[in-house]
Amino acid sequence: MASLTTTSGGSQPVFATDTYNGSVNSSTYLAGIPTNFMGPSLDFFGCDLGLDPSGEADVNEMLQSLLQSIQLTATVAMYQVAATANVTNFSVAVYPQAAYTAATLQTQIRALGTVSGYDLSGATVTNVGFRLASTTVTAS
Repeated sequence: MASLTTTSGGSQPVFATDTYNGSVNSSTYLAGIPTNFMGPSLDFFGCDLGLDPSGEADVNEMLQSLLQSIQLTATVAMYQVAATANVTNFSVAVYPQAAYTAATLQTQIRALGTVSGYDLSGATVTNVGFRLASTTVTAS
């Protein structure tokens, strides 16, 4: 009886231009590695900016200054602000990879001091991997 060998159709990413520079197979695929099919590999950081930062999105307010400061070293691919004072109230994904570590990004954010009445001097940053800002859970 004739049979066909299945060579594709699994649940792994089919193509990972950002991570593997080409196609993916079971010997190269690693669980837990985010795959960005549309672009470069990203570094993801979770930030505790202190008080609820969601009201700081207008022109010349804290979030504009924060994003511009981050982009002095890396490109912000995406970010999210949560309307909470939880420990992950700002998440950001940047490229190129290794442009920041959690410590260097934290230093840069803290150096902004107080912007538009919002104090960033106690901000903390963690390298949480691919994780969105949340109103109900922490960065742990």
